[in-house]
Amino acid sequence: MKDLRRGFSLGVASLLFVASAMVHAQDAGSGEATVRTLQMVPARAYLSKTLDAKKAKQGDPVTAKLLDDVKVPGAQVLPKGTLLVGHIDQVQPSENKGDSSVQVTFDKAQLKGGQEVPVKTTVMQISPPNNGMQAAGGAPVSDGAPMAGSAPMSGGSGGRGSMAPPPTSNAQMPPPTSDTPASQPSGVEGVTLQSDIHQSNSGTFVSKGRNVHVPEGTQMQFAVTIVPANTHMQ
Repeated sequence: MKDLRRGFSLGVASLLFVASAMVHAQDAGSGEATVRTLQMVPARAYLSKTLDAKKAKQGDPVTAKLLDDVKVPGAQVLPKGTLLVGHIDQVQPSENKGDSSVQVTFDKAQLKGGQEVPVKTTVMQISPPNNGMQAAGGAPVSDGAPMAGSAPMSGGSGGRGSMAPPPTSNAQMPPPTSDTPASQPSGVEGVTLQSDIHQSNSGTFVSKGRNVHVPEGTQMQFAVTIVPANTHMQ
């Protein structure tokens, strides 16, 4: 148990880097389109419901609850307990002991009062639930790992929240590069995580020769930013 907690703590620390995501920004007033760089910050959450490739369907809702306050520069705070809300994009169940995958996107933050805020999220790392140690209501007990929700994350490409020139009318998300996360073993047995901050989805879970199974309560490390009004992800 201590090893799991220590591993998750080290994972959190190693992800404190400046990440940026390019978005297609459409100004509602002028109709002009620009490319904007948004700073992403670390966020720690736990999965509200099990993801299973055998049972999941495209379009099914997915949620994860924040374990800490998350402070995005130049935007409102996402308080502890905020729900990251999304959906399953694609499911490939295992057939004849073949590989399986589940792709998800968390694109909204639902505050306790019901207000929804558009967000861009990338799953950076996952770790097993706290071995059944849960607080009332099913929430995993926090392991005390440091979580600087306002601290910038380092190492990604791009700037620190500045506008990225030049203006363009057909801006696209840039292709993945060697300095962004790729396929990597996760902390959940038999599951590999594929994610990239430059992609519109939050991540893809893959299992070799079996169905993907990411259990309820799985701890998830995200890179998160709030998408400004009149800005459209592409």
